[in-house]
Amino acid sequence: MTADRILPYVLIAPAVIVATIIAVIPLIYDVWLSLQDWYLLRQPTPVWGGLKNFRTLIYDVSLWSAFWRTWVWTLGTVAVEIVLALPIALLLNRDTLVARVASALILLPWVMPFIVLGYGWQFLLDSQVGTVHFMLRALGIAGDSSVLNDPTLAFTVIIFISGWKGTPFLVLALIAAMKAIPDELYEAAEVDGASAVTRFMHVTLPAIQNTMLIIALVLGILAFYSFDLAWIMTKGGPQSATTILGIKMYNAIFNDLRPAYAAAISVVMLVVLAIASALSLRLRRAEA
Repeated sequence: MTADRILPYVLIAPAVIVATIIAVIPLIYDVWLSLQDWYLLRQPTPVWGGLKNFRTLIYDVSLWSAFWRTWVWTLGTVAVEIVLALPIALLLNRDTLVARVASALILLPWVMPFIVLGYGWQFLLDSQVGTVHFMLRALGIAGDSSVLNDPTLAFTVIIFISGWKGTPFLVLALIAAMKAIPDELYEAAEVDGASAVTRFMHVTLPAIQNTMLIIALVLGILAFYSFDLAWIMTKGGPQSATTILGIKMYNAIFNDLRPAYAAAISVVMLVVLAIASALSLRLRRAEA
C-alpha cells in the first residue's frame, strides 16, 4: 500500500481513537456491569450474575411506570419543540436586522446550563414570589401552592420547560433549511395564485421535513436520556409524578446502592432507543 493510500487512515486515526475511548469502551463496560451482581451493602466488588438484573427489572413495577413516563416526556418534549420552533423559524426567516438579532438571542435557552435553567424556573413558579405562578393563578390553572407540588401539573410543566429549552436548536436548523429553498419555487407558486398557506404546505414544508425529522430525533434522544431538569426542579416528585428513567437510574446507584442494576436499565434504554430511531428513519424512507 502506497503512502498516499495510508495517509487518510493516519489522519483520521486520532479521531477514531478518541471516539473509541469516549464511546465504545464505556459502552462495553456498561454491558459488562449489567451482567454483574453488585449490591454495595452486600459485597464490595461485582460478581457474575448473568441476566439476573434483567429478570429483576421485568418485575419492577416502578421501573415500568418510569419507562412509560419517559416516553411521554420524550414525545411531549419533541412536540413542544416542533410547535414552538416552526412558527418562530417562519418569523425569523427574513433578512432584517431584527431577525438577525432575534436569531442570536433565541440561543440563550439552549446554551443555558440546566442548573441555572432549573432553579430559574423554580423561582418563576414559586408560590410566594414567582411571576409565572401569579399568571397561572390568575388564569385559574394554579392554586395557592406551586404547580410543581401538584402531581398532575408538575409533569406537564417540566415537559413544556424541557421543550422550551430545546426549541432554539430546532429553530436554527429550520431557518437554515428554509434559506436553502430556491426563491424560484415561491415565485412560481405565487404566479399560479397560491396563497401563503398553500406555499407553506406545498413548498416550505416538504423542503424542511427531512431536517425537522433528523433534528427531532436528535432532540428526542437527548430528552429520553434526560436527568438534570427533572431532578433539579422536582427530584422525581411529587409522588413520583416526574420520575423518569434517568432519575430511576440515579436512585438505583446512589440510594439503593445497586450500580449493576442501573447499568442494566441503561442497556435496555439504549436498545429501545436504537430500535425506535431505526424504525422512525425506516418509515420516513418508506414514505419518501
